[in-house]
Formats: sequence, structure tokens, C-alpha cells
Amino acid sequence: MRENILLAFSFAKRDFREKYVGTSLGQFWYILSPLIMIFIYTVVFSDFMKMKLSIVDNSYAYSIHLVPALLAWTTFSTTLIRLNSSFFEKAHLIKKINIPSYTFQLSIVLTELFLFIISMVLAIGFLILVHQPVTTTFLWLIPLMLLQSIFALGLGVIFSLFTPFFKDLKEIIPIIIQLWFWMTPIIYLKEMLEKKYPFLLTYNPFFYFSNAYQNIFLYSKAPSPKEITVMVILSTTSLALAGYLYKKMIGTIKDII
Repeated sequence: MRENILLAFSFAKRDFREKYVGTSLGQFWYILSPLIMIFIYTVVFSDFMKMKLSIVDNSYAYSIHLVPALLAWTTFSTTLIRLNSSFFEKAHLIKKINIPSYTFQLSIVLTELFLFIISMVLAIGFLILVHQPVTTTFLWLIPLMLLQSIFALGLGVIFSLFTPFFKDLKEIIPIIIQLWFWMTPIIYLKEMLEKKYPFLLTYNPFFYFSNAYQNIFLYSKAPSPKEITVMVILSTTSLALAGYLYKKMIGTIKDII
């Protein structure tokens, strides 16, 4: 088990190095991409569209609300989509190399987690530039990002196990993820759903993560014990179910990919 985890780190390191091979800026894109995203949403929503919120006394309030949840969603959705098609993308290696298939899937999560960390560090730098307080509460980002990665791993592996049997899922899952995005208060405020459609918040797993990031960035407010409990349950349950299904189905999957 330990050797497989170390191997996953090795694959993640290779994936990280090779992603922008051949481009003129190379690995600088890992920093440039989130910077461009932060800049676009800051300028467009806080300047051009004059979207200033009264929730905090900062002219970049909407950007502070938007950026952490959007970066989190980008990581989450990318991880799910990559995991969903992982058996097809890594089929040549799975057949040739005698190592557990989950090693490749874990490497995907590790790569995306590392990129997420880079993005969040840059987002915190943005807060400093716009004079938004950064306190020790921001240390909560570490367990939140880990829990989100575990949740994405579990859910993504579950999707990937059924996709070889139902190939339409390869196209359906991205559509479901897109709908999921618009049902999560990332672009808009949660107050828009709380009165009319509270169930979209209560039964939306990612809302607990996005809301926690937004509370930390906007108010330096730590997640409540209830929120942490829900996120731990979501993460551990999805991972346990993924592990159970993996053991039951992986033998058959290797025969059909």
C-alpha cells in the first residue's frame, strides 16, 4: 500500500512536469492560469459591472466572494472529469504495468490538489493586495482542501467504475457537473436560494465546501462543527463506497477496457 501511494506521488510529479511541456512559458502557466482567472473576475465583476456587495466593507467584495469558491469548483470539477475517463486514458498502462489501477487515479487527485494549493496561495495574495484581512482562520483551508480532494477522489472513482459499462456516462457526467455548478451559489449569493429553494443548499454536497471557503475569505470565519461533520461524512462515505465498488468491479473492468 505504501509503495503504491509513493508511486502515485511519482506519477503526479510526472504529470505536473509534462502538462505544459512544449509551451514557451512552461511550468509558469501553473501560476499564470489562476492569476488570469482572478484578474478577469476581479476586473469584470468588481469594476466593469460595479458589483459591490454590502456584506463586507471592500470594493472587491464580490470578487472575494467569488474567487475561492470558483477556484475550489474548478479543481473539484476537473478532478471528477479526469477521474471519470481515467480507465480509458490509462488503459495502455493498466494493461502493461502490474500495479493497482487506483494508483493512477490517486495521482490525478494529487496533481489537482497541488494546483489547488497554488491557486489558493495566489488568491490569498489577492486579498492582501485589496486590504482584506488574512487571519489564522485561513489555516482551516488546509483540512478543507484535503477533505474536498478525498470527496472528489471517492466520487470520481465511483463514476469511473461505471463508465466502462455505460460509455454514455463519459458525455453525461460533464453535463451533470455543469448543472451542479449552477445549482451551487458560487456566481450568485446563497440568500437567493435560502427562502425559495433551501433544499438545493441542504442536499448539495459541494455547497458545504464552497460556503466554508467563502466564509473564511469574506469574514475570517471558521467552519462550524456541523459543517465539518457533514464534510467529513461526505468524504469518508464516498471514499469507502468507492473502495468497496473498486474491489468488486476492477477485475471485470480490466477485461473490457
